[in-house]
Amino acid sequence: MPQTTLTFIGTDACIPQSDNDTASFMLNDHALVDCGWNAAITMGECGYTPLDLDYVVLTHCHQDHYLGLAGVLFYVGLREPQGRLTVVGPAEDIERVVGCANAYIGWEYVRSEQSDVEVMGVAPDEVIQIGEFTVKTARTQHPVPGLAYRFEDNRTGKTIGISGDTAYLPALAEHFEGVDMLVYEASYGLTDLEVTPNTDHCSARQSATIAREAGVGRLYLVHSVPEAEAEILAAAREIFPETYWPQPGQRVTV
Repeated sequence: MPQTTLTFIGTDACIPQSDNDTASFMLNDHALVDCGWNAAITMGECGYTPLDLDYVVLTHCHQDHYLGLAGVLFYVGLREPQGRLTVVGPAEDIERVVGCANAYIGWEYVRSEQSDVEVMGVAPDEVIQIGEFTVKTARTQHPVPGLAYRFEDNRTGKTIGISGDTAYLPALAEHFEGVDMLVYEASYGLTDLEVTPNTDHCSARQSATIAREAGVGRLYLVHSVPEAEAEILAAAREIFPETYWPQPGQRVTV
């Protein structure tokens, strides 16, 4: 029977430790959400290669979430026979970022044509199909356009929510209502900042509050401060007991 799975390729903060990468995830072994600093390398450490990919989905176009894209595109472009990769992300930025990644690769020095990549720009409150997933998007609050994604596996009915980087937005609880698994950033750790137009991340308690209000099954905190893991996890569990701190390479069946 089919299963819905998520593998944590990276879980760390903006500048990752040497044994980790910043937040990036593999869905059903063929769709990568965010690329971290070194996606092609860290995927290998988790038992994958970019050749497994049909989709790359970017939550937003900040460097720590797309720096690994050029490596993925280069790897995919060298395979024979060439396959097709679809890169999905915020409509305002995704064409530019993919274009810059291809320019950085310098395909003219490798072959006459660059790799076969389809670019799909998406907007908030849109519903799209990514392979076996029906995906619903919602706007996040961050310095660049960002999307929170709700993935529903049409084969199993299981749902996974991924926040991307965002300030605490109570409206996201409705977007993620009832998902089986929620992956949420907690970049501010134990610091609960007041939400203003300039706030750009969540604390662990704010992330746990979204999970509680949404009535999700499990919450996994990422993109946070590893030195304070125990304290951050304890604070979140006071609000939402089914909160976990995933490790790179950890595979979860939903």
